[in-house]
Amino acid sequence: MARRGILAVTLAIAAGAAQAAPDGATIFVDLCASCHAETRLGGTGPALIPESLGRLTGEKLEAVIAEGRAMTQMPAFKATLSAEEIAAVAAYVATPLSAPPIWGQAEIEATRALNSYEVAQAPVFDADPMNITLVVETGDSHISVLNGDTFAVLDRFDTPFAVHGGPKFSPDGRFVFVMSRDGWVQKYDIWSLAEVGRVRAGLNSRNIAISADGKWLAVANYLPTTLTILSAADLSVAKVIEVADRRGTPSRVSAVYQAPQRETFVLALKDVPEIWEIATDEDGGPYSEGL
Repeated sequence: MARRGILAVTLAIAAGAAQAAPDGATIFVDLCASCHAETRLGGTGPALIPESLGRLTGEKLEAVIAEGRAMTQMPAFKATLSAEEIAAVAAYVATPLSAPPIWGQAEIEATRALNSYEVAQAPVFDADPMNITLVVETGDSHISVLNGDTFAVLDRFDTPFAVHGGPKFSPDGRFVFVMSRDGWVQKYDIWSLAEVGRVRAGLNSRNIAISADGKWLAVANYLPTTLTILSAADLSVAKVIEVADRRGTPSRVSAVYQAPQRETFVLALKDVPEIWEIATDEDGGPYSEGL
């Protein structure tokens, strides 16, 4: 009787294990973290958190995991994972993080990478450098640089995933800056047809603006609730501004705009009824920090 009882318990445990729901977190660490990081904040692949996924949830998210993304490094997992396992991973990445991530000046600076390239003293092409057309190819994360007169392709370079908010040009037209939803800011030298470098200024960002003198970049962030100010010269961090109203209520930054005549950045805030104006020049202002 004792042996029969032990056997029954063993069979029950085995049956329970076989019926246990797949662990999305474990699968993520095994198959996804190498690209998206165990923190889910992104690496070579984008961040997989609700703030970045947006409306990509449920069946749509499961379809991406199963089928992959065409012309990207995201593979299909339908041959590796069952439908239940795919659903478990989708549910896991759609779950909010247990605590707000820290992404301050030190974390931003740690991501900054500048390339070594031959800096041209004049445009390396015959086209008018002030008549350049950029084609943002979000499907495979590239930008094509076109001659604005003939539309001939001068160069095609890779960008961070999900470029958003529109490229911004330096006042002299030599450099262009692009930003991704995951907060990566990339600098490209049009004259040299080469990438200068990139830095991750936020974890979920909305757009960028460049100051009228071309010295500063402002990055509007949803996560964390900050405005990041970068040096346009080398993408180093000049300042990270915590965004909160007078009562201390934090707010996401919906957008940042350049006000060239006033030499300021103007911020539209998402979660509080305020508009901020921040001077970009020592002689600017004085302006209120919030209206």
